[in-house]
Amino acid sequence: MSNIQEEKTKQEALDDICRLTSNVKAGGCAAKMSASQLAEIVFGIPKLDCPQLLTGIDNFEDASVYKISDDLAIIQSVDFFPPVVDDPYLFGQIAAVNALSDIYAMGGKPIMALNIFSFPSCDLPLSAAKEILRGGAKAISDAGAVLAGGHSIQGKEVLYGLSVTGLVHPDKILTNNKALAGDQIILCKPIGTGVALLAHKGGLLSEQVQSILFQNLTYLNNQVLKLALKYNIHAATDVTGFGLVGHLHEMALASRLKTQVICKAVPLLPQVKDFADQGFIPAAAYANRLSYEKYVRGLTDDAIVDLLFDPQTAGGLMFSCDKVETGKLLSDLKNAKIEAAVIGEFVAGETSENGIVELVI
Repeated sequence: MSNIQEEKTKQEALDDICRLTSNVKAGGCAAKMSASQLAEIVFGIPKLDCPQLLTGIDNFEDASVYKISDDLAIIQSVDFFPPVVDDPYLFGQIAAVNALSDIYAMGGKPIMALNIFSFPSCDLPLSAAKEILRGGAKAISDAGAVLAGGHSIQGKEVLYGLSVTGLVHPDKILTNNKALAGDQIILCKPIGTGVALLAHKGGLLSEQVQSILFQNLTYLNNQVLKLALKYNIHAATDVTGFGLVGHLHEMALASRLKTQVICKAVPLLPQVKDFADQGFIPAAAYANRLSYEKYVRGLTDDAIVDLLFDPQTAGGLMFSCDKVETGKLLSDLKNAKIEAAVIGEFVAGETSENGIVELVI
């Protein structure tokens, strides 16, 4: 065997050892429990009367907010999941970007993060663990926050994420329950990460499409929030595991409104509609559809509808914005080279229609 062949064999063996996704049933936010399961297990949990708790588990907000003073509140969030890619550094970045996004969705600034880490050190090299933490630390640093420690355990599969603390003025919290009738809905990242990651795992993405996907997954939402806060944003969330439809339903239900979504206006990652047409749909998308289809009008078997239920990892912020200011915000986002679009609006309806998502194909 030549030296070149020997080195190639060694690298292939190392690649096999470090294949983080080899034993993963569902990675990223596709690993979340379904909305219906989550609602069932949290139902009946005693709630303490705490006037300082400004947002808790009600309305499925992105994070909790606790008031410290008239000028200061802390935002607390936690998020972790199994790997979506085999590259440990990239996985660490993606998981951290996803966890940090909950703070931006509440209108705040992250200041401190703690690692949450499960790692099978008997099965995978410690060098992979170090790279995951290094990737996470890079995203935390890019967000202007500090990594302050964490907790690790031995586990059968890799799990990584963060507990993040942020700050916000109590009067400037963004929640998902204050959308107004007539507000337009702005989505600030293309969707389709669940479908694209499934295609990536199957080795079907070109280098160009793979590069776009990874840029999307590692893009922090801090700049988007900075631009949005210049305008009259009534409500916000980030689009993650429950898919676009799930998060729209939550916003509409909490705001006692319904929504109309123009499907062709929803920005998509490259090729994901073709992959969805070919049946590359993650299991969590079917779980989302099962949880939310009773709230959706206009369902079809079109691939674009499958993508509306697709679980998003490190997804974009979604705003309910005063129609008068939508154009200015979109212009600012475009100038910052951030892909965003108006995908529909919130509409008043009968009380029985609160939370309904109407699809316009």
